[in-house]
Amino acid sequence: MTVGAKETIHISVLGKEFAVSCPEDERDALLKAARYVDLRMQEGLRAGRPVAIERHAVMAALNMAYELLRSREQSVSVSGEWLKRIETLTDKVELVLRDELKERP
Repeated sequence: MTVGAKETIHISVLGKEFAVSCPEDERDALLKAARYVDLRMQEGLRAGRPVAIERHAVMAALNMAYELLRSREQSVSVSGEWLKRIETLTDKVELVLRDELKERP
């Protein structure tokens, strides 16, 4: 593959598999992010919090975890503004999950 070429990798979150396209040079970081999201969602289930696993919610969580891990790896300090942005995105994902749970019988 050439520099910057994309590849499709398969990740698993709570036993569900997803095909994700990413640049070849970011593959390891994306796999690490997927493992992080999977662990966090497993923690939520063990804590007794109901979790609706819908594709858009998982992808949003994966993107947030990926961004956070990339910033840590690049030694970028997480300022108060970034923390606020992450909290806002997390709140939005939680709202989507709550809405999905309400719509289920």
